[in-house]
Amino acid sequence: MSDYKRFISYIYEYVQGEKRESLGFVKVNARDGICKIHIHMRGFYTRGQRPCEAYIFTQKRERLLGLPLGELEDKNGALEWSGVTVTDNLMKGGFGLEESQGIYIEGEDHIYAAQWNDFPVDVERFEPLRRSVRQTVGGTSEGTASEKEREPEEAVRAAQIALEASAEEPAEQEMTEPEKPVRRPDSRQEQWEYLTRHFPVVQYVDGEGAVMSSIRLDPKSLTKVPRDKWELGNNSFLLHGIYHYRHLLLLRRQTEEETTYYIGVPGVYSDQEQMMASMFGFQEFRMLKEPGAGKGAFGYWCRTLGN
Repeated sequence: MSDYKRFISYIYEYVQGEKRESLGFVKVNARDGICKIHIHMRGFYTRGQRPCEAYIFTQKRERLLGLPLGELEDKNGALEWSGVTVTDNLMKGGFGLEESQGIYIEGEDHIYAAQWNDFPVDVERFEPLRRSVRQTVGGTSEGTASEKEREPEEAVRAAQIALEASAEEPAEQEMTEPEKPVRRPDSRQEQWEYLTRHFPVVQYVDGEGAVMSSIRLDPKSLTKVPRDKWELGNNSFLLHGIYHYRHLLLLRRQTEEETTYYIGVPGVYSDQEQMMASMFGFQEFRMLKEPGAGKGAFGYWCRTLGN
C-alpha cells in the first residue's frame, strides 16, 4: 500500500491576495495509480452567475500553473466537483500527484484556494494551463488532486515529529501483531520521559479525577524535538491548528487503571469544526481551562496516541 494517499485540505477565500475565511474542503484519495478528488464549498449560484472553475496546480519557477478540473455544480446549497485521474499524469497535463501543491478556484469576482500544507497561496502568481483533452472514468470527468512530499516551511516541517503514525491502515497493523500476547516496552512512556526532561510540564486533575499532564510545544520548541519522538504523518488538521494558533499540546491522562496519551490541536468548538476534526481522527474536544463550557469556547481537539 505504498502508493496509498488520503488527505483533506481546507479551502479559503482570498481577497486582494489575502487569505480569509475557510469555506470548504478538498478531499483526495489515491490508490493503485488512480486518484480521486472531491471539492465541497459552502454557497450557491444566483441566476446568471458564472460557475466557479476549479484547477489543480503545481509550481514552476515563480509561477503556479493550473490544470483545469471543471466547473463546480450547485448541489443542495453547496458547490461541489468530483472526478478521477491517473496519478502519474494529472489531467494529461504533464505533472503527477507528487508535484501538485493545491487547488485553485476562480468564480465571479471571487478567488478560493487550498494548499496541501495549509500555508497561504500566492494567488497572484497563478496561471491556467491550456485546457487538455479529458476522458471519462467511472462516469465522472477525469480530474484529480495530489500531495507532494516537498520541503515545508520550518514550523510545519518541525511539527511532523509530534504524532503517532496515522490510523489509516489499522487492519494491516493488526496482522503484524503476534498471535500470543507479548509484553513490549511502551515507547510512548519513553518518549514522554524524554520530553519531560526538556520541556515544562503542567499538571491538573480533570472532572473525573484523573491526573492530566500537558506539554505545550510552539514551532520553535518543535524544532528541538528529535524526529524519532512521536512521529507525525501529513495530518492537515494538525498543521492547520499549528499555523493558526502557533502551538499544540502533548497530553498524558493517568488513572489507577490506565495511562493514556493524546495530542491536542487548539481550536474553537463548532459543529463544522467537529466534522473536520473527526475526519482527521481528532474525535474528542477537551475544555482544559473551563470544563463543561459550551459551543464557541476555546479548547483542544484530542486524538489518542497508540503504542
